[in-house]
Amino acid sequence: MPDPTAPLRTVATAALALVLPVLGALLGCAAAAGAQGAWDWQFTPFVVAPSIESTTELGQIGGDVSIDAGDVFGQLQAGGMLQFEGVHANSFGFRLRYAVLDSDADAASAAGTVPVSFDQNLAEAVATYQFGRGRDRFELFGGLRHWDVDVIAGLPGGALRRGGDWTDLVAGLRWQRRLSPEFSVLLEGDIGLGGGSDESWSAMGGLVYDRWERASIYVLYRGLGVEYEEGTRGTDSFFRHDAVTHGLLAGVGFRF
Repeated sequence: MPDPTAPLRTVATAALALVLPVLGALLGCAAAAGAQGAWDWQFTPFVVAPSIESTTELGQIGGDVSIDAGDVFGQLQAGGMLQFEGVHANSFGFRLRYAVLDSDADAASAAGTVPVSFDQNLAEAVATYQFGRGRDRFELFGGLRHWDVDVIAGLPGGALRRGGDWTDLVAGLRWQRRLSPEFSVLLEGDIGLGGGSDESWSAMGGLVYDRWERASIYVLYRGLGVEYEEGTRGTDSFFRHDAVTHGLLAGVGFRF
């Protein structure tokens, strides 16, 4: 039977091919114009306290293993995110993010409760355009989000390891409203427009405290959802990962 999503995936693949050169051109312009002071830069490291609620299926001979991860925050091994962004004087810019989550959990499966290790890495690259007036500032953005997920389940017969990596095209909107000279509220959301996953989204919001002239404190809460499947069910190649990752982000943004 023909895949009904094939046309969408074809369009998404073509869009990815167009977005990558645009992001490359933006970075090239940034390097050329940086010395002229046409760009504003910001680097923000975040500490992340995330949770994962997921259902993951790992293919193996004799049947697939379905894992309900529940909430794995209690056994978090490592979590963090780095963000680098630049805005040109003409209001165009870019944003790069890289996030890491490494966690262990006791998960429910057909074989009973099993230990599971999650390793999830995300890389994002988007082009941005800012506009607004008064106390409100808006930003349109679009680009790529790349997922790299690795899951290891400790089954009675031995460890079973499966994973996948894929890239989605995303588009979204960010809104920031100034509440006072020092505080502002920030909301951001995007959806996947096609690519490797069947469905993806991101939503984030919180407070920004402009404590210093060239540094701000961010306290945000973010949720990320994805539905991904590859391989043939019932074979070693099968992998399904339906997950929502959410949690608190706290960081300091340095402007230069």
